[in-house]
Amino acid sequence: MKKLVWLAALAVMFSGCADKSSYVKVVDESIAKSITVEKISERVNSESGLKELQVMGTNDSRDYMKLRYRVVWFDKEGFEIDSLGKNWTELPAYKNANFTIHIVAPSKKAVDYRLFINK
Repeated sequence: MKKLVWLAALAVMFSGCADKSSYVKVVDESIAKSITVEKISERVNSESGLKELQVMGTNDSRDYMKLRYRVVWFDKEGFEIDSLGKNWTELPAYKNANFTIHIVAPSKKAVDYRLFINK
């Protein structure tokens, strides 16, 4: 019986890892309540064939923040695609103001992404 419970727990754990859906995440708890991600838009550029990502957000605080973001791209099999976007990029977020992050995929093979926002 214990073996069955253990196997069921492993199955649930690994099924969560198999999710390939794209997402945007604020990873710094100290700013999570001050940063709102309002809209995420995706498209494939008709000229280059590359996927584009635009994230619109708001700094709801009364303070200027120097945010950083990085994106990790994945192919259709879920394998990571190497790119310069893996490095942290600085982004000014002025007090009580909107900000926009615009990113272009490094390859036509890129179908999913994970975008992380930090301080």
